[in-house]
Amino acid sequence: MRRLRMEKKRNGGRNEEDRLSDLPDGVLLHIMEFLPTRQAVQSSVLSKRWKNIWKSLTILSLKPFNGIRKYNRFLSHVLSNRDHSVSLHNLYLTVFISTAPKLLNNAIKYAALHHLQKLTLYIDFKFKEIPNSFVPLIFNCQSLTFLDLFISSSLSSFELPPSLLLPSLKTLHLSNVTFPATDNDCVEPFSTCTSLTTLILRHSMNHQSAQTLCISSPSISTLKLKNMVHCHTFIPKIVLSVPNMSSFTLENSPSSMRYELSCTCHLPFLKEVKIDDRVHIHSSIIINWLGLFSTVTTLTLSSHTLYILLKLYIVIFLSMEFCYIGFER
Repeated sequence: MRRLRMEKKRNGGRNEEDRLSDLPDGVLLHIMEFLPTRQAVQSSVLSKRWKNIWKSLTILSLKPFNGIRKYNRFLSHVLSNRDHSVSLHNLYLTVFISTAPKLLNNAIKYAALHHLQKLTLYIDFKFKEIPNSFVPLIFNCQSLTFLDLFISSSLSSFELPPSLLLPSLKTLHLSNVTFPATDNDCVEPFSTCTSLTTLILRHSMNHQSAQTLCISSPSISTLKLKNMVHCHTFIPKIVLSVPNMSSFTLENSPSSMRYELSCTCHLPFLKEVKIDDRVHIHSSIIINWLGLFSTVTTLTLSSHTLYILLKLYIVIFLSMEFCYIGFER
């Protein structure tokens, strides 16, 4: 009250005009959608004018705060009190091992029933089996155009269906997932994503996966493979059939294992390739990779990759010199 009296005195006894509350609901909602959903919901205590505005949000960003139980209760509160007549376009959701499977299923089911277009799901399950009963709910969501599924622990078993039936999906990020093997120990999960243009895979092959992963899609233009393999029982294969690919990135950390990469089609539209390989693998494998991308206009190689190629060049050069000397003699 003392602060309010001081403000009145500075403004000649007049209350400072609340210009923010005078904005239309649509403008206020647009501003709120840049905030974490918790802050947007907290605005309901400002006045009667603000009480129900957050309930029409089309973007929900549900990130953790102090206390997992409080976060779970807040998630239930948002789903229960949101205006169910409004579509939900974008959902960013973080879940923990203590999150009840029913709550997770309800959140995904609610989003799917409200024409969800973008889903970012961060699962913080460590060293535990992940309940995957919500997976069919995601992969039956026909309205999805963007999906980022991130599993925090590479030691958890999280298996996706062998075929991903998302015809509207344009962008797909997958981290720490597996694909079940079929009869021929090969899996081709992306061919049914007929609109897919960007695919990013990280740590998506291990001892539980199929030995051959086929990335087959005529629509993919951008492909990134990051630290794909962490298995010790076999050397897996990745087979590309992406004739319209224009950008390719291959990144491996020192903890990755080697794998065979091949392509079954020509890549006439490929313009940009980046190979950041820090794994001590045989030089012939890198030569094979480079052979697939001989028509690119921009090629970026890591220093370690260049070092391997340099050693190979020296070996070839010396071999040719010795052969030449032997022939002269």
